[in-house]
Amino acid sequence: MRDTHSNSLGWLLDQELGTVEGVRYAVLMSSDGLLKARTETISQDDGEKFAALTAALRAAGKAWDEFTGGEGMRQLLIESVGCIGLTTTAAKNTMLSVCTTGPDADVGLISHHMVRLASRVGHEMTTADRLPTGEGGSPA
Repeated sequence: MRDTHSNSLGWLLDQELGTVEGVRYAVLMSSDGLLKARTETISQDDGEKFAALTAALRAAGKAWDEFTGGEGMRQLLIESVGCIGLTTTAAKNTMLSVCTTGPDADVGLISHHMVRLASRVGHEMTTADRLPTGEGGSPA
């Protein structure tokens, strides 16, 4: 298992989002739910679960977008009693997702930091297209 916090993107998530008031943890993942990086505030196992869950929510968001006109999704927000989840596109095939410390977190501030990070270093966050094994891809 690859540690997704010790890589350079994990450090970057800590620096850019882990210090923002109201952020419990953040993950960077491929659009199909493969964890690429995480803040130190979430374990490897929980980061992988959070990435997979976020990918499922993204699929629902894409279906919503298509149903309502299909002009494209910018950000996904889910609000529960105890926290808020925000997901945004970070780069090609890559998403950035944050869980807040509580329901009163400053979503505007957190979202601003997410978009700023994606704009600043999005080219480093890109995930290559994954192909099925028979088409030159690696086994799943």
